[in-house]
Amino acid sequence: MEFQSCFDIIGPIMVGPSSSHTAGVVSIGKFIYELLGDRPQEAKIVFYDSFAETYQGHGTDKALLGGLLGMETDDPRIKNSLEWAKKDGLRYRFEFAEDCKYYDHPNITIVTAKWEEHVVKVGGVSLGGGLSKIFMIDEEMVDIRLSAGDDFTALARHYQPKRKRLMGAK
Repeated sequence: MEFQSCFDIIGPIMVGPSSSHTAGVVSIGKFIYELLGDRPQEAKIVFYDSFAETYQGHGTDKALLGGLLGMETDDPRIKNSLEWAKKDGLRYRFEFAEDCKYYDHPNITIVTAKWEEHVVKVGGVSLGGGLSKIFMIDEEMVDIRLSAGDDFTALARHYQPKRKRLMGAK
C-alpha cells in the first residue's frame, strides 16, 4: 500500500476535479520543472491507459502542463494552463498509448522535456489522494514518492540532465 496516513487518502488542497488525475499529475510536472530548473521549452507527454482515455475530462492535460510551468496543486491558473503554456512559449504535444513497458499502473505518464540544451525523460504514476511517484529518470528506474507541496530543489541541484541537440536526438 502506498498510503502512509489517512491524510494521504483525503488528498491535498487542490484544483480538481480528481486527486489522482490532477493533483498527483501536477506534482509530476512540478518535479520535472525543478529538475530542469525552469519551465521546459518543449515537452512530449505520453499518457497511458486511464490517463489516455480521460485526460481532457479530468484535466490531466492541464494539470501536467501546470506543473511543468511551476504551478502548485492549489494554483487556480491550472484550469487555464493550456493558455499559459502558449503564452509562455512552451511547445508541447500529447501522445497516447495503452501499455507502458516500464511500470504497471493505469495512471502513467512519461514526459520528455527540454530546456536549453538539457533534456530529461521522466516517468511518473499518480497513485491517488494527490500522491504520485517518479519511477524513471532518463531510462533509470527510481522510486521517488511525491505529495503536494514537496520541494525537490536539493535533488535538482545534484541531478545533471543530459545534453542533447534536439528532443529526438540520441
